[in-house]
Amino acid sequence: MTPAKKLKVRFGPAGKPLGFKGDIVKVPAFLREIGLNALEVQQVRQINIKKDKALEINKEAKENDVLLSLHAPYAINFSSEKEETIEASKKRLLMALEVAHWLDAYIVVFHPGYYGLRKPREALEIAINAIKEVADLARKKKLKPLIGPETMGKKSQLGSLDEVIEMVKEIPNSKPVLDFPHIHAREGGILNTRKDYEKILEMLEEEIGKKAFNPLHIHFTKIEYSEKGERKHHPLGEGYGPKFIPLADIMVEEELEATIISESPILEQDALKMKRIVENILKGKSKKSLEKLE
Repeated sequence: MTPAKKLKVRFGPAGKPLGFKGDIVKVPAFLREIGLNALEVQQVRQINIKKDKALEINKEAKENDVLLSLHAPYAINFSSEKEETIEASKKRLLMALEVAHWLDAYIVVFHPGYYGLRKPREALEIAINAIKEVADLARKKKLKPLIGPETMGKKSQLGSLDEVIEMVKEIPNSKPVLDFPHIHAREGGILNTRKDYEKILEMLEEEIGKKAFNPLHIHFTKIEYSEKGERKHHPLGEGYGPKFIPLADIMVEEELEATIISESPILEQDALKMKRIVENILKGKSKKSLEKLE
């Protein structure tokens, strides 16, 4: 008898759930009540969580089995033409890693930067050198969280899949953050079948190995795009890509360990919808019958 496959995927929102009102300390309990078990704490405007608050959130997350990650400020640009911007970016990422350490968040997600007036290769090399400095400082401070460069959705941004892979190969204590909608938008709508996702996962395994997995850190929503890349996020069910069911199918079939963060405009509602899709595939439901949830 074939043993039953296990669900090794966690789901949660990017930031406070829309249905939650109150102190962020109580978010993990709320997520557990509604059936979610991951949270990406958002520090995208500024880093404003103090140590005592972070330790409280950490305790609540552990008690409610909610895995934490943290998103660093958007005001990070490791490939800027201005040296002072790169220096400020180093400080912001290091501060985010410190807060994440207090939270016991396993990864800090960040946007690497913009090409600006630089050629892509030059921008990538400058960014890698700067982020390596942050990784070295984090190691000296004994900060545990992983450094997570995110795949970016606009063609003007540093952070194609190939660039993120190269960053992770070069930077100690790092892991790629797979924003599949960003990849889909940047490359003109490429994620529609199981093979499309398999190609990416096989590339990660070949280029990075286990460092990319256990868990995969994933952002997911539906996305509208133009020839310049990402335009706008949309909820599931509005007819936009990328397709989620092929990815869900792979995760169930391969028993992949993953954390899926919903960046949908309806946050936890779509996190729950994605969880339902994965659970139904696990139970052997027809993919056709689940398409209405997409």
